Amino acid sequence: GGGRSGGGRSGGGGGGRGPANPTQAVSNVIPATVTPNFRFYVYSLDGQDKNGTPISSKGKRVSLLMTGLFDSKEGLLARNKVDAKLIKDFERIVFCEGSFFFSARRVPFLVEFPTTLIGAKETGSLGIPISDNGDSLTVNSLSIYCAPKGVSVGKEKDVGKLSLSMDRRCSNCTTAFVDRQALINHCSTTGHKPQCGDDEDEAKTVPAPNELFTAFCNVALNRAMGERMARWGSDFVDPGNFTDPSDRQGKSLGVHIFRAYTCDFGISRASTGGLTLSLTVDLKAKVIRKRSLLENIYNGKNPNTTTLDRSAINRAKRTYGSEIVICTYDKRCYSVIELDFDHSPATLPVEGLGMSHAEYFEKRKGRKLEFPNARPIIAVLGRNNAKIHFPAEFVCVNELEPFVKRQLPMIASFKPEVRHAAIEEIRRFLTPGAQKTKGVGGGLLPALGIVVKDERIKVGVEVLPLPMMLAAGMTVSQRHSKNWEPLIKNADYKVDRGIVNMNVVLVYHKSLQQKFLQIYEIICNMLNEHRSKYRFAKKPAALVKAGDNNEHWGAVERHFCSKQPKNTFVLDLCKPQNRQAHDPAYPVVKYILTKHGYLSQFVNFNTCDHGNSQQNRNSFAILHGVARQILSKCGVRIWWVKIPREIPMPTIFVGVDVFHAPRKYKSEAGKRVSTKKSVAAIVVQVIRSHEERDNKDADVYSETFERDAGLEMELGEPMRQTVANALKVLKVNPMSCIVWRDGVGTPAVKTVAGQEIPPVREALAMASTTVGTAQSKVPKHIPLSYIVVQKRISTKFLTVDGKHNLPSGALVLGLQG
Repeated sequence: GGGRSGGGRSGGGGGGRGPANPTQAVSNVIPATVTPNFRFYVYSLDGQDKNGTPISSKGKRVSLLMTGLFDSKEGLLARNKVDAKLIKDFERIVFCEGSFFFSARRVPFLVEFPTTLIGAKETGSLGIPISDNGDSLTVNSLSIYCAPKGVSVGKEKDVGKLSLSMDRRCSNCTTAFVDRQALINHCSTTGHKPQCGDDEDEAKTVPAPNELFTAFCNVALNRAMGERMARWGSDFVDPGNFTDPSDRQGKSLGVHIFRAYTCDFGISRASTGGLTLSLTVDLKAKVIRKRSLLENIYNGKNPNTTTLDRSAINRAKRTYGSEIVICTYDKRCYSVIELDFDHSPATLPVEGLGMSHAEYFEKRKGRKLEFPNARPIIAVLGRNNAKIHFPAEFVCVNELEPFVKRQLPMIASFKPEVRHAAIEEIRRFLTPGAQKTKGVGGGLLPALGIVVKDERIKVGVEVLPLPMMLAAGMTVSQRHSKNWEPLIKNADYKVDRGIVNMNVVLVYHKSLQQKFLQIYEIICNMLNEHRSKYRFAKKPAALVKAGDNNEHWGAVERHFCSKQPKNTFVLDLCKPQNRQAHDPAYPVVKYILTKHGYLSQFVNFNTCDHGNSQQNRNSFAILHGVARQILSKCGVRIWWVKIPREIPMPTIFVGVDVFHAPRKYKSEAGKRVSTKKSVAAIVVQVIRSHEERDNKDADVYSETFERDAGLEMELGEPMRQTVANALKVLKVNPMSCIVWRDGVGTPAVKTVAGQEIPPVREALAMASTTVGTAQSKVPKHIPLSYIVVQKRISTKFLTVDGKHNLPSGALVLGLQG
């Protein structure tokens, strides 16, 4: 996998206007259950190399296990004369997870522990497969599990006078049946037995932990889906079903868009209060470039007849070195280590195989190269941080063109009825009796005792009333609740006294020489039309001409070496090179300005070509937003939401988030590493009363903290410090507090809350401030709410007919993950 959602990009959304106040909705959650005699087996593994060092590579452990159990000549089952067809069938229900493997049935002939499956050369007398390089694999123990306590289990009727519990599935092969008579006929014909609850394993079976249970269900689900569809990261696609979108002129956008299905088992609590196994299904869009990296490097020229000069080679290395690429045939993402222009696929041998990479891909992968002699060959980071190579014609760059990115909401999202139909398709596919897989047997999930029900969970809905929102005294009506822009761009704050004229330093890219003043004038007029406390002058106080990268931050640094006037604001009109969506100079320039205490706003001309009359509509919408952003940074409260009077005033809102720099490949480390430390930001905002007129200016205090790379938790002391300092600086005695925490996964919520709530309460209890001439203490136990925000949630809700999304403000309480 790779990328944000397993390679490529995902999109979703859309939907027309549905019922204003629906009372019921259908979810993308499908209830499931397990049969009464469901169980699974967990075998622990110990893999070692010739030096006795544990084998860390999951891929190597999987290979050893498959050989040790299922090799057609020397595997454990073959040595014990198990029929080849049954061996193939058993292979479907074994799932190796590295340090252990799951099995849906007890592995025959694996009865004593420890048992060596793969031995080193000195163990050759044991009659087991021998590893040439000295690797060994041993099975150490066995644990048998059933469904967790409290999770609902399906019911089967007793059989005859013996009161014998029997599932409608075979205990000897991966076959399940819709009715009992079909099962009996199968057993009579094959000599197999039904899955019953009277075997010797029943007494050894214990309830599984929730996490282990769902892990087994999900590896089985992935196997079932993978037998019908191609894997793309954690999702599944039909590789032959894609669209080729084009722009308004009919020109191809240069990408293919695939429908991707994401499926995941979890445990849900329904409105009845009981726990149940549930399957969450969703539809995404996966986007991949049509143009290979080889085509990008040669810019459409024939690689067989074109020789690249030194400047073209250096440009390619700068552009694509350390980038992420997607392999076009298996959709896996890899980090580029280097572009090797000294070799081609035909000249670079594969270590230890005695063949070139061109021969390897043709013979082992079944993929013949069109340009085997074309340079470069791409070195990427493979499994276990190993360096592997791909022909440049088999990979494409993960990053999309800025113009294509702007089109994603239109080309890579799905309307509710399309999403609804896709969920129904997967539901029908996984329902017992509907799935027809290749190879032995039928539907894999029911054959393992996992039964997906032929229904979707419906929930009650309450549409909360829209809170009163004001923009400079104008009420945002229900009609404008989804799009405030047309209303808020006309906001008039009617400030006539105490106006602050900002001294604007205008930084502009040298390529914008002909238009930068025109764009400044547009922003200036938009901002001043709001008649707020803060205004821009008709002309900038200073101009700074900048270039790319060091020519950008160097020009800014030189200008700000000298003393600047009060109320300086920096407006930076940038245009990153190579049409990049993000300016590499941005963090450096931002650091320089923040270090000196200057507010700033950037406008990226790669996002929109401001000043181009053909893009006026998009440009004006963006620049109106820029004007409002500038006012907000200066301290104007550009909009206001009526706060319930039940919340004691004044109140403070504490926002917490942690930024993690993306990992990049480092040759000295031989792997992808975090090149920078993480940064935690804590922001405290004061709301002094329930009335808008008392909150014209935004009172905000913030602090940032350097963190070890990847560290998300342990923010108790920074939060105590920030809240205590904020209460002193902003001179407030809060009567309530709301903490808004981002970036915390469900398993860590309890731990993080325990780390952060006590320090915040300590700051509230100990802090004191001076109001006027009287000193007062903050109450020890003011009301406090701790809210964890999770954006990446896969549960979706549609109207019952599946044609519309739910309206804003829809509250669902009847389903909990």
